[in-house]
Amino acid sequence: MIETKQATLALILSGDIFLKDNQNDSAIECYLKAFTVESIKEWDKSVVLRFYNNLGIAYKRKGDLSRAQKLLEAGIALEPTHTLFYYNLLSILKAQNNIQNTEKLLLSAISLPVDDIRFHLSLIELYKTANKNRAALNVALDCVAKFAEIYDSHLTLGNCYSTLKMYKNAIEAYSNAIRINPSITSAYNNLGVAYKELGEYEKSRQAYEKVLDINPNDSAAHNNFGNLLRFCDDLEGAITHLEKSIQLNPSYADAYSNLGAVYKENKAYAKAEPLYRKALSLSPNHTNANFDLALIELSNGDYDNGWQRYEHRIKMDELRAKIYPYTTPMWRGEDLQGKTLILQNEQGFGDNIMFIRYVPMFLNLGAKVILRTRPELVKLFKSIKGVEAIYSEEESIPKHDYYLPLLSSPNRFKTTLETVPKVFPYLSSPQEKGQFSCDPKRFNIGIVWSSSRTNKDFKNKYIGLEHYKELFSLKGTSWYSLQTGEDALEIHSKKLDKTIVDLSGELNDFSATATIIEKLDLIITTDTAVAHLCGAMNKRAWVLVPNPSDWRWMQEGDKTPWYESLKLYRQDKRGSWKEPIAKICDHLLPLIKSKVK
Repeated sequence: MIETKQATLALILSGDIFLKDNQNDSAIECYLKAFTVESIKEWDKSVVLRFYNNLGIAYKRKGDLSRAQKLLEAGIALEPTHTLFYYNLLSILKAQNNIQNTEKLLLSAISLPVDDIRFHLSLIELYKTANKNRAALNVALDCVAKFAEIYDSHLTLGNCYSTLKMYKNAIEAYSNAIRINPSITSAYNNLGVAYKELGEYEKSRQAYEKVLDINPNDSAAHNNFGNLLRFCDDLEGAITHLEKSIQLNPSYADAYSNLGAVYKENKAYAKAEPLYRKALSLSPNHTNANFDLALIELSNGDYDNGWQRYEHRIKMDELRAKIYPYTTPMWRGEDLQGKTLILQNEQGFGDNIMFIRYVPMFLNLGAKVILRTRPELVKLFKSIKGVEAIYSEEESIPKHDYYLPLLSSPNRFKTTLETVPKVFPYLSSPQEKGQFSCDPKRFNIGIVWSSSRTNKDFKNKYIGLEHYKELFSLKGTSWYSLQTGEDALEIHSKKLDKTIVDLSGELNDFSATATIIEKLDLIITTDTAVAHLCGAMNKRAWVLVPNPSDWRWMQEGDKTPWYESLKLYRQDKRGSWKEPIAKICDHLLPLIKSKVK
């Protein structure tokens, strides 16, 4: 019996040697000779556990994942707290992309009475990959409770909060990580990101400077710092840090993309484009590089490539949150005859007004079209003929066959500069005309001087009433404010109450705005949803466009291929509205004279 056991141990030892040398067939042969189904019961648990684990690894290396899985599961059944089985089994389930069983195994693992944070971290990563961010946060909270003095538990909790845009909570978590180990840079780096998102730029700067004090060669910190400085218009500083990031890590796609953005935002497309393409050579599916390059292509009129690349926006957080609830397929060109299609709102009000023009094209394919949009647009969109139904995003998703994010329409229809849908007007004010009226003997002008303050390009689209002041002295004019939000208060703060009629109290939704626009002679506006509404209604509007401009206005000329009734007044110098408003003043005079005798 002793000799038999010695022979068995020798076989196991030989199997281990073969396994270490990656001679898996020989290892398997030794392990299988060592034991039979009956003899294995006679051995100590530790030897049996070793047998199950090592034979499982050998089969895994050979690609026989089914046998490997059974052996590792047998090991877990024999000793549920033996963590090595879990790690090896996890790698098999991941190789099979078996998400359900991976989740089940990890949930069992985190309940084990063992001090091993890696199971929590793996489950958090699994949930984040599956976009189950709330579930990831719950596991991270449990992780912090169990591993309160481990740096990575607080760092991961902060990352979960950041993913959910709960930046104040993230800052607290990162601060706790720093308390545990102030010499590690990861939490400082992520702290900088969180402060930037909250608009606390000086604190963000301090966090990045702390990282670089600890490690001057931290490529990620230089990238993030450069991106912060870019946002703060310190272009020289942004370029310096981003170039340093690339120097330290020539394979860092994010840094190339961010440096490209610095040049793109300054209209230096010739410098920006190769940087984006370098980012894409390193990471072909890089979301920001693809999206920004798409905007350059669209600005240049390259719609063939631009629309295809523009589809990468669907991976961005803002849109993912809107399309994630759909369990039906996205429409990719299937036959729509008799099928119900939901066109899903995305991005800003102006984007939805601009692209709702595609509805007739879907109707022509035989689709029953449902619009799912923001509440402020529901009444306005009722003027579109042929629509099956209009739902607010606050309502549940109605029954349908397909859905499509609205701004994917031009890609699906392969829109070119020559084939932009131009049937105007495609929106109109509602039948009930409201109480607004103006003096028919005067030249009546509506004005807007600010975009929404939540717009990421707000600082470039904000003009301010003081820039319009030279226009208000023109005789024969009456001025009506179509401005909403807190910027409407400028009328009072600039003491212009007697010059401008404040209509903000009547602008409950865009149908109300459309009713007023219909009665005015001209609208003068910055790049806002009002500009798109005027274009959709085919009403005359003059649009003040920043430099560089949004892709839909192109980069040159006073016209856009998307609207016939709009005239563009572009900044000659970035940040200066003096020149375009002077041109407006000159162009207004003959219009006023033609109406006011």
